[in-house]
Amino acid sequence: MVCVLSAVRQPHTWLALYLLAVLGVSAQLTERPGNSLDDPVLVPRDLTGLSIKTPRVRVVHTSDPALEGGSMYLQQADPWLGYKWGRDLFQREFRERDGVFGNTGALYGLTLSDGATKMMDHAHVNSCAVCHNMPYRDGGAGAVIPKNGGEGRKAPHLFGAGLVEMLGWQIRQAALAIADTNRDGWISLAESKGKRCVIKNLPDGISGVAATIDFGSFEDLDGSGRPNLNAAFSIIYVDQDGKRIPFATNLHFPGVAGYTIEFQSFGFGQLSAQFQPPIATTLRAFIATAWDTHCGLQAFDPVTLDNPDDQGFTGLSNAGQRQCITAAQKDRGVVRGPTGISLDDPDRDGYCEEISAGDLDLAESFLLNHPAPAQTKITAEVRQGEKLFNQMQCATCHVADWQIQAANPGAADYTQRFTGDRRFFNLQVAWNDATHRLEGKLVSLSTVKDGLTKPNQGAFTVRGLYSDFKYHDVGEDFYQTQYDGSVVKLWRTRPLWGIATTAPYGHDGASLTLDDVIRRHGGESQVSHDAYLHATDAERAAVLAFLNCLVLYQTDRLPCDVDGDGKISEHFMVAGMDTGPERFNPEWLFRVPGKIEGPVTMLKGEKITSFALTNVRAAYGLDLKYLKDSDNDGFPDVIDPEPLVTGYHDGAK
Repeated sequence: MVCVLSAVRQPHTWLALYLLAVLGVSAQLTERPGNSLDDPVLVPRDLTGLSIKTPRVRVVHTSDPALEGGSMYLQQADPWLGYKWGRDLFQREFRERDGVFGNTGALYGLTLSDGATKMMDHAHVNSCAVCHNMPYRDGGAGAVIPKNGGEGRKAPHLFGAGLVEMLGWQIRQAALAIADTNRDGWISLAESKGKRCVIKNLPDGISGVAATIDFGSFEDLDGSGRPNLNAAFSIIYVDQDGKRIPFATNLHFPGVAGYTIEFQSFGFGQLSAQFQPPIATTLRAFIATAWDTHCGLQAFDPVTLDNPDDQGFTGLSNAGQRQCITAAQKDRGVVRGPTGISLDDPDRDGYCEEISAGDLDLAESFLLNHPAPAQTKITAEVRQGEKLFNQMQCATCHVADWQIQAANPGAADYTQRFTGDRRFFNLQVAWNDATHRLEGKLVSLSTVKDGLTKPNQGAFTVRGLYSDFKYHDVGEDFYQTQYDGSVVKLWRTRPLWGIATTAPYGHDGASLTLDDVIRRHGGESQVSHDAYLHATDAERAAVLAFLNCLVLYQTDRLPCDVDGDGKISEHFMVAGMDTGPERFNPEWLFRVPGKIEGPVTMLKGEKITSFALTNVRAAYGLDLKYLKDSDNDGFPDVIDPEPLVTGYHDGAK
């Protein structure tokens, strides 16, 4: 980091600190919008330009893109700004005034199998990036956290998370297409008879290694009272009208006529327990649950609460994903303030609507569009390693490629109403032998009409994911004894993309090397384990070379062809300023592009290029109607009962 003391003026430090205390003009650790001309006490600086530049303002959920600064405006009228707001929400260090850390340290979360023991402690981080921090400033992999048992759980990365969500929903549709014969939206006991859930990763005509994945039987073959489907499917029991029976635990529960399903494409593993909601099946549910559990920030989200037909599935988010009532958060908005702010305050810390539905809109949009991992230099050894990987039958579970079908909303058959690829861009990242580095190319997946950006929702082939999304028993070395003594034996096949830069390995982070985690495999993966052990040293080295080319990268430092001219400029001009090498920086793509400060001379005579912006308010839309927060209390004026009186709790007090 560079020294950010300016030669322009020296602040009257004690007066500035007094004003800070009196006026409450403070900034959190990562909120550093200032440039070299700003008083560093009143406006904290970061001349690298990498820190968060916006104050904490709750985003207002809107469905009309004409409402300037509302969530739909930020997603369609200024999508790169919306992407950056979502990214900053993921990185932001929340403060007490934001409602963080309510009920800190209390045992919290879902109960384990004994019905009493909690899975973890509450509110132990104040930023998503505390755990998901490799690489830094991205939704990367990171810490092992105390969860479920003393061994802990490894935080996975979130690169390509949107592709995973879309594939999960499509797998659900493919399963219903097999079993829901009369297409009434659920699977009756009669319809389940004699049917297996067998799904292909790629349709005919798409290149790649085709795989057929058996997710089990729709029928209760073992008399357990549950469909014998893989644990990737969460069962929602329904009555004869397809209405959800919330407290039903099996097919023998009074009134149960069948079931519908959720597909759990996220998470590591679980031990089924009565009355437990599933692992979050959508990005929106995932991040809302994480904010509550890890940060003590509860979200009020009417999108997930809207379930008028009682079938379990709620409204579409702005990003186009249908939600499920099982993901409904604690803040139900039963008590509302004069401007509609939820006053429920589930954790009783005095702070209301700590996370807004608009915040969730933008965090969901960021994760939906977060770029996928990449491959580094592909050598002859890497190619040989991939070949051996397949020969060792590792690819039986670690399925490389999947296809997202193009949108078909008008299909008569609801199981064929695919949503397509809902991202608005794709970042193609590959190794360049000439420059000896990873480089990116920005590819639009959207159409701009009347100033609004809307995804094309076409087909997309997901390459190099390496997962079948199933839960497997991979041997005793992976079993986890939970706090209550119950044992988790089933784990979802971890996607291998990015694996080289996500050590340590395993759900518990107990394996420090790829070689070690492979040697831990047993159970259903015993054949692959034995093949790896019996291979020669050179063959094992080749397999490891292949795995070590599957990497993550720091997105905002990635050299990238942003403007589509087929090259990466060494002097990329934005708003009349030379920003240096062209890279994947969303600020360059805002409706009002960020303008850097440029060359400056520091106190000791150092000459540097300041990447701090000189137009933060205009670039980040801080004066747009639905974002403007005149009293700096986190509640924008349009929903603040007292827009000129600071009230951190509910906008009024």
